[in-house]
Amino acid sequence: MHVGAENQVHAMEFLEYAYLQVGADQKAEQMVREQAAIGYDQVDKNLVDYLDRTRANSPAMYFLEMRQWRKAADLKPDLQAQPYNQAVTYWARAVAAGHLRNAAAAREAVRQFEAMVEATKRGPHAFRAQYMDVKHDEAAAWLAFTEDRNDEALKLLRAVSDRLDIEGKGEVELPAREMLADMLLEMGRPEEALAEYERSLKIDPNRFNGLYGAARAAELVHHSEKATNYYARLLQNCANGAHSDRPELAHAKSMIAKK
Repeated sequence: MHVGAENQVHAMEFLEYAYLQVGADQKAEQMVREQAAIGYDQVDKNLVDYLDRTRANSPAMYFLEMRQWRKAADLKPDLQAQPYNQAVTYWARAVAAGHLRNAAAAREAVRQFEAMVEATKRGPHAFRAQYMDVKHDEAAAWLAFTEDRNDEALKLLRAVSDRLDIEGKGEVELPAREMLADMLLEMGRPEEALAEYERSLKIDPNRFNGLYGAARAAELVHHSEKATNYYARLLQNCANGAHSDRPELAHAKSMIAKK
């Protein structure tokens, strides 16, 4: 039963990620609920830490992928979880606060994340602190963005993106380069954003937000054929039974209809 529960949680992580890329929003949300419902008594005691991580990561990824920034910003960590697992929630809150242009919330999220790093260093799993720097730098970048320190924000995200291009990222993690492109788009620099979206899509192809971001950036710089192609790919990916009211799909449909 314990092994089955571990495999079940692992499968749910991948299913949630996959559903989000094809606009199967309700199925993705169901995975979030089901992961949250798995009890500690259903897993081996050695897997409790893994369950805590997925419980933190699952809603964080769902709200960030769905661009539901306020819900991501309101996430609460499990105070019984190890600090490095709580840090996942503070990372999500920092990213969301960046998109909301809420400097105070971003500053507090980064402060809490850094406190989790220090607590991890003092705890029994101190070695895990070295793996927290990617999310720390992403969180710090969004804080810098809210404080109009754009050069610093971009420098942080470019460094993370370049590093992960070489080392690779987790299979169900957000691509840092896509995040960099998002930030450039928010800064009103769509041509640079388009280049970063396209680089990201070469490594993580057919991501919902990557395709939409590339299409939107291309649209803003009047690369109409490229925009149409990316919008069409997004709609094709989401065509098989997806029931989604995401505004990105509505915009993609309206742009294709004009052609």
